[in-house]
Amino acid sequence: MSDADEPSEPAAGEREIAPAASEALHTTLSIDFEDAVPFVQVEHELAGFETVTVTRLDEMIAGMLGEEIDRTALLVTCHPEIARDALAVDCSLSALLPCTTAIYEREGDDAVHVHHVSATKAMRDLGCAPADAGLEAVIERTGELMETVWENVEENAEEASEV
Repeated sequence: MSDADEPSEPAAGEREIAPAASEALHTTLSIDFEDAVPFVQVEHELAGFETVTVTRLDEMIAGMLGEEIDRTALLVTCHPEIARDALAVDCSLSALLPCTTAIYEREGDDAVHVHHVSATKAMRDLGCAPADAGLEAVIERTGELMETVWENVEENAEEASEV
């Protein structure tokens, strides 16, 4: 094996990105932020996710710290099948539920960003369950459901901006 074939180690001061983060879902929308948040929420709900809460981080930070940040919302959802199956692997996995999707703006960027890191992949990456405990099936099912959400978000965004 040549040096070129060997995986490179992160440079000093850098850290290796875990698969859950490197495999995160991300898209941008060309709709108003205030329209994007409920639109992304509805797309999750249509795929069977229940909304636990929607939190505006920018408003919380402004209210509690008096500081302004770009508009950012956290959409916290939970799918009953995923929750049930994760709990069947190990009840302690509930500490990493539910799923969170961030909807945010960036200064100097006209797009609204939608970003999701898989909680079930994070469970795997953190070593929260033995390899043979059935977590891979939960990860696969979560991926299927989120793929549906993402396809619908990307397909229907233009229509959402017309409402």
